Amino acid sequence: MVDFSQARTNMVDGQIHTAGVNVGEILDAFQSVPREKFVPKNMQNVAYSDEDLPIGGGRFLLEPITHAKMIQAVRPVSDDVALDIGGATGYSAAILSSMVTTVVALEESKVYLDKAASLWQELDVCNVVAIKDKLAKGNPENEPFSLIVMNGAVSEIPVHIVEQLTPQGRLITIVKKPGEMMGQVTLVQNLGEGQFSSYNLFSAGSPYLPGFAPKPTFTF
Repeated sequence: MVDFSQARTNMVDGQIHTAGVNVGEILDAFQSVPREKFVPKNMQNVAYSDEDLPIGGGRFLLEPITHAKMIQAVRPVSDDVALDIGGATGYSAAILSSMVTTVVALEESKVYLDKAASLWQELDVCNVVAIKDKLAKGNPENEPFSLIVMNGAVSEIPVHIVEQLTPQGRLITIVKKPGEMMGQVTLVQNLGEGQFSSYNLFSAGSPYLPGFAPKPTFTF
């Protein structure tokens, strides 16, 4: 039987910390949230592997190193109101919850949201609000957000979601161009008045989030 507590420590010490993640609050969050609970039972033995983890229905949890480095790049602070896009069973929202005031978890699947709500309750996570809607919309009804985390790849920066940020708010995602295997983790900041800046941080591979894959092109 897998010792999940030890596996979690190994993930933090052997994967995340050695990859350059050194913010105590982030390491503590990955140490304290039981990743194995957020995956199907038949995947629990590999919950702490260093790769994107498929959880069914074309959805996945991001590779721990990529996920942790993305969180470190946006530097969550205690008064942030965060939008977590495409968190599936709720692991990413649980990770963010200890570092920010409120997390709005946007997910399309009622099955995943129900699972997430059950796990948040079990883990005494009280500052996450679940919203069922299309991921590609973002959540304009509850904007603005000071922080937006997108848990997967997009084919291009979604400007309409960047516009849901507060001035100087931060968005992190993986921009993967059509036909490419690897994308670039990209940090975006809303500069206000329709302007934003973006910075490529490091390479990462990830499936596209629903609604963010490249649109098909037609030739005649």
